[in-house]
Amino acid sequence: MSTMIRKALGGHPQRDKLRFPIEKDVCFQCVKRGRISAVGVGRTFQISSHEVRFTTQDPLERGERVRLAVDWPAMLDNACLMKLEICGSVIRSLPGAAAVQIARYEFRTRGATLRVLPRRFLARTASPTSDPVQRRLEVL
Repeated sequence: MSTMIRKALGGHPQRDKLRFPIEKDVCFQCVKRGRISAVGVGRTFQISSHEVRFTTQDPLERGERVRLAVDWPAMLDNACLMKLEICGSVIRSLPGAAAVQIARYEFRTRGATLRVLPRRFLARTASPTSDPVQRRLEVL
């Protein structure tokens, strides 16, 4: 992440020491009137207790409500992968990056990693809603 984008997202220099340079994959959903209006992926570059900054493919609207799922670097009991789920609002945005104020968060287990299955296997599976992998993909 370029220094220019970090500076453009702003913030107070005295509070910069409270931000952690955690660079992890993030998936996000933009929510309008209770419905998902957009989805995207990016990478975090700074996280604090009140704010998360991450890259985006497209600019997000200021004030827009978002849900994020961040691959967390620590493991539960050194055996289980974790993710950090965040709900909040966009407070700053520019092409390629956004800052979200955290309203609430929760650490959850990530479960097994998704594998790409051969087409012949997918043809034999039952309806998509009964497939546990498909159900996990429907929920962020």
